[in-house]
Amino acid sequence: MIPFLGLLGYELRYNPRAYVVDGMSFAVSHRAGEPESAPPVHIVGARQDLGRLAPSGRPRLSPHALVQEYLNRSEHLWGLTTNGLTLRLLRDSTFVRRQAYVEFDLRAILEEDGFADFVLLYRLLHRSRLPQDDAPQACLLERYYQHALEQGGRVREHLCDGVEVCIHTLANGLFRHPANGSLRQQFAEGKLTAEAFYRDLLRLVYRFLFLLVSEERGLMGDDPLYLAHYGVTRLRRLAEQRAAYSDDQDLWHSLCALWLTLADEEMAALLHLPPLNGELFSPLVVDSAVITNRDLLQAFWYLAFYQESPSQPPRRVNYAALDTEELGSVYESLLDYSPVVTVDAAGRPTFDLIHGSERKSTGSYYTPAGTGQRTGRIGPGAGAAGAPARGQNAG
Repeated sequence: MIPFLGLLGYELRYNPRAYVVDGMSFAVSHRAGEPESAPPVHIVGARQDLGRLAPSGRPRLSPHALVQEYLNRSEHLWGLTTNGLTLRLLRDSTFVRRQAYVEFDLRAILEEDGFADFVLLYRLLHRSRLPQDDAPQACLLERYYQHALEQGGRVREHLCDGVEVCIHTLANGLFRHPANGSLRQQFAEGKLTAEAFYRDLLRLVYRFLFLLVSEERGLMGDDPLYLAHYGVTRLRRLAEQRAAYSDDQDLWHSLCALWLTLADEEMAALLHLPPLNGELFSPLVVDSAVITNRDLLQAFWYLAFYQESPSQPPRRVNYAALDTEELGSVYESLLDYSPVVTVDAAGRPTFDLIHGSERKSTGSYYTPAGTGQRTGRIGPGAGAAGAPARGQNAG
């Protein structure tokens, strides 16, 4: 590994003594240069898994955990660890329950002539990308990282806007459909309030978000029948096809069948799906209504795509990389609105969202991971925002 990294511009120096930070010892094998401020590079034997403790139990941390803990406790931002077969890039991280890294499979790259993967490795891990002096925030890797955070913030902002438009489109699409006379009648008789209807819509949208994240991460299996005819990701493909925007209701009926399937263990097994019988998939008032493919796809488009500005082309939302914090922030932004349903002289209801006191009336807040500053519920019902945590591992 020393000659290999030398070809990437590294002048590795062996550390004869372990680093000591906060009274803890970190036996990092090398550093990427003569200065003590050079990034840590920890090299272990090929039989040692980077993510597991040695069979002997010594040292007390796995190679990955050793470098991660050192980065978290020291002034260093970036570091490497490798066993000669795989190479991982790590950054100072606040994640406690999951690992965050970029990994390259060196054996596969060399044995399979993975030139494109090697180019990516070279461009990302060349010594010029890591901190060069006592100002690690100025290195190229950190600039890449901060740019990604800013881009993620913009996606989050647009997703909040998209969810708001999606709810508005779904609500009025349901009100307009001729077959939903019962829904309109419930409003006329006061049996259904705007707040209750809004909570149903929130839960419906969070079903979409939950499944988009799960399907894009491959957590819902690979059954072709599910992917082609039941999964919500197919709606994104249909949202790009003008011919799919029809007055039929088959897409809505397929979704209603999906909600029933996911809530039943035996039916879920037919599509090789994990049963998701929590409150998120409990029956809703809107489940008994219908909506046209046109209104459904128009609403779903705002979940699947976003635009930086009206003059720029639409871009897909990468739900595979969406964190639970993003889902929580989307819901929290909606707490600043209150639902309003107005009925015209002909008895036709119209749904709208206005700034109001939904947050105060329900006591609902989002508590970011790792903080205890705010308490309360998150999501439209207990556990509604419980999407799988984002896997940040990439090869």
